[in-house]
Amino acid sequence: MKTLSHITTLIAATTSIISALLLASPTLPADAASNSGNVLPNNPQNSIISQATRSRIRFIPPPSRNPRRSQGAGSRGCDESLPGDLVTLLIPSKDYAGQTVSSHPSFFLQLSKSVSVPMVFTLTKSGVPQPLYRKQIDSPQSGLIQIEMPKDRPELVPGQVYQWSVALVCYPKRPSSNPFFSSWIERVPATPALEEQLAAVTAKRNSHGGNLSSRDTANTSKASPEENRDRAAIYAQAGLWYDAIDALTKARMANPNEPSIQADFRALMDQVGLTQVAK
Repeated sequence: MKTLSHITTLIAATTSIISALLLASPTLPADAASNSGNVLPNNPQNSIISQATRSRIRFIPPPSRNPRRSQGAGSRGCDESLPGDLVTLLIPSKDYAGQTVSSHPSFFLQLSKSVSVPMVFTLTKSGVPQPLYRKQIDSPQSGLIQIEMPKDRPELVPGQVYQWSVALVCYPKRPSSNPFFSSWIERVPATPALEEQLAAVTAKRNSHGGNLSSRDTANTSKASPEENRDRAAIYAQAGLWYDAIDALTKARMANPNEPSIQADFRALMDQVGLTQVAK
């Protein structure tokens, strides 16, 4: 009986010790182990790493999205020889409006094949009969096409959603028969945090240091390719698609053979399902 009592006492003591150790250990969420490696520091100077490409670019969709449905019509009926993927709009999603802080943004699309017919770009605002901007490109060539909104046009208003579209003018007298592709853009106000991040990047080349206005921080005319890469990463993390791709395109144009810039562009395209464009 004494032996049995001694064993019972030892078991009870061991159980108490184990319980104490478990209570003293920090409790982690069930998914903590899987998520701990993906936590990004909230610091604009830190690199944003895409695990797939080792790029600094990581596009995070805006938390408040304005639902819109982008549209696209195939090229059948215009020219049977044209591929179905002739026009690809470079947009973050077909289900919501991409965002920008720019008053006069740039728009991008990919043309998989050169065509002999004109292509017409149109930017419109709901309730306004006349387009805010219209541009015709005669015989557009294959590749990435950038359409810049001129500074002499009325600026986009923060909080407003605009529709932009491109059409191939195969039938000038029958516009409804022309291949047509459209999407949406929303201008949002720049937050103080965003301006601070951009100012920190600009301060590397600007003697004004951190005391820069939003107009100064948005000016990329004198920016180096590396500065535009930094800007693209900041814009992408803030969900500002049109600004991110614009800054990255400036970096590519200035240094087209830089592998890191090409990797950033591929990463940005991949993250929104535009892998074919990246190739």
